[in-house]
Amino acid sequence: MWFLGWLNKSDPAQDSDETLMLRFQQGQSQALETLYERYSRRLRGYVASLGGARPDDLVQDTFAKVIQKASSFRGDSSFKTWLFVIARNTARDAARRAKIRRTASLDQPLDADSGYALIDQVATSSPHHDPERSAHDATMAAALKVALAALPEDQREVFALRQFSGLSFKEVAAAVGCNENTAKSRMRYALESLRSALQEFR
Repeated sequence: MWFLGWLNKSDPAQDSDETLMLRFQQGQSQALETLYERYSRRLRGYVASLGGARPDDLVQDTFAKVIQKASSFRGDSSFKTWLFVIARNTARDAARRAKIRRTASLDQPLDADSGYALIDQVATSSPHHDPERSAHDATMAAALKVALAALPEDQREVFALRQFSGLSFKEVAAAVGCNENTAKSRMRYALESLRSALQEFR
């Protein structure tokens, strides 16, 4: 019982993901709100990078499934891995249902190491709203959407998981069902393809 008292007194913002899930399983809804605040932006970028239409809806659907599946989380893997597997499956299900309506994403990363989505760079690179720069960014955004759509699905999802989830290659491999070396190989090929497609913007 003392442990439950400690949980009630702790600051949710400082708790680990797994502790927050335990708190949510015990009926503390604020714990899920903290997890949502912690991951919603990354999830949005991830599902958008998979070509998902209406990424905000997919984020909401993902957390709806987190609520439905909460009792099944046992901590065998990290919460972050578990969450992004749910997001991956949610995005895939949505894509199958809307196969005839392809919608491109705007929130695509520039490369695997930058930590910034294209939309972030566009927003910060032109503080004075330079029309010429804005036109350049719009052209680059269009080229990036095409380049990402052209990647094989297995490369695109590894790239997206690394960029938006913060998972290690070992965790990415577990999430997509391959070994770590295969995940690294898919990432390398994805980067080579994107860099080649976007070389004119360097």
